[in-house]
Amino acid sequence: MSKHRTVICHGLGSVFPLRLGELTQMNRSALKDARWSILAVFLVLASIAAIILVPGQFRSEAVANKTAGGLSVQTVSHDEALPNYDIRMDKTAFEKIAAFRGSLNKDAAAIADLRDGFTKGEEQLRSRVPSLKIEYNTDIRIPEVIAPDVKQGRSFLTGASGEKRSKVLINFLRQNRDLIGATDEQISGLKAVSDYTNPAGNLSFVELNQEINGIPVFRGEVKAGFARDGEIIRVVNNLAPGLDYERLSTDFGDPADAVKAAASYIDHDLKPDEISRNNAISSDKKAVFGQGDFAATAEKTYFPTEPGVAVAAWRVLIWQAVNAFYVIVDAETGTMLWRKNITEDQTQAATYRVYVNPNAMINVADNPFPMTPGPVTLSGIQGSAIPRTSITRIGNEPPYTFNNNGWITDGGNSTDGNNVQAGLDRELPNANFPANPADIDPNGTASGSPSRVFDFPINPGVPTNPAL
Repeated sequence: MSKHRTVICHGLGSVFPLRLGELTQMNRSALKDARWSILAVFLVLASIAAIILVPGQFRSEAVANKTAGGLSVQTVSHDEALPNYDIRMDKTAFEKIAAFRGSLNKDAAAIADLRDGFTKGEEQLRSRVPSLKIEYNTDIRIPEVIAPDVKQGRSFLTGASGEKRSKVLINFLRQNRDLIGATDEQISGLKAVSDYTNPAGNLSFVELNQEINGIPVFRGEVKAGFARDGEIIRVVNNLAPGLDYERLSTDFGDPADAVKAAASYIDHDLKPDEISRNNAISSDKKAVFGQGDFAATAEKTYFPTEPGVAVAAWRVLIWQAVNAFYVIVDAETGTMLWRKNITEDQTQAATYRVYVNPNAMINVADNPFPMTPGPVTLSGIQGSAIPRTSITRIGNEPPYTFNNNGWITDGGNSTDGNNVQAGLDRELPNANFPANPADIDPNGTASGSPSRVFDFPINPGVPTNPAL
């Protein structure tokens, strides 16, 4: 008895049984041709899929791994080989710091005396403001944030005053010379650069800048916030203290040498136009090298290395294809004093529980009872309550890649971002006083718990008369 086997052909629109013994050479050829047709169809479909899917896969991998060699690689400004640098925070640079000190004929004892003056000044101010809280900065360790401790209740650094706010601040600095580390003459010479009052008239700001012989001091500024009646709420001080202006060097040398030195600290090969001084737009205080908005520049500055010591230096700006660096170099030796990549991207995400609106540009609802677009006049209709949603993001995800700062700076853990500082304020004048000091950090903003997670209980309630 002859055996039978059924051959099933898929994709040809038929299923047919054949007896193997009855297959002729023609039958075998037809079946072979059919199989090749099927294989050809599969190959075409696979090719189409590869064209559509594979580039997308490469693109996704390239974006996810920014150093990958895919078809579309996202540019990244962070360079691990060139971290931000401050010689004052470099524990291996103590000999260089001592050399700068010695160039002004000062020793460690003289610096210690200045620091003792800070302590004395702090005690004097605390005798007038018992709730005083002072925070020292981390680079030259001077009194930076001077304010009443909000955890101890409402208080001010000064009383109400109808005088010009810049004069009120000048008087405060004079009364606290030891704390600030400046003479009356130096304080009187500070330049007012801003004096602003918000539209409500209940909060004002003043900023004074420090200059020596017309040359700005690096980060030499003091700012103050004022309440409605002219009381000082807080002073943020970054004046370079204890300086004898007459003893500081006035020899800044050649700015072109400063640009070359700065370029060496960021592994940058200078192009011919980056070392060709543009005399038409250069000045004694600022030299421009090249043409256009991305020309390299070198500006004179005095850089404080510690209380009582500052060196003549150049602040150099060099633009690259992706990065841009500020590098400050000592005018005499070319030593790097400070370096910052000003195009550094944020990389750390944070988690927020918010009222979302998928139709909004930033996916945030107007309020817990939204009616967007809603009526344009009072209607007495209350919107329906919506739940909150937990979202996690850096803040520079597509399509917002232009925001390389993200929402909250890497390493930060408070609602103090590059655009908004958010905090509770339940009393007048508006001073960002917190309602629950135990849940906030020293600057009055909310702290994440765990780190960079902002998920707090809230009950907005329902208005009893939404038409009002």
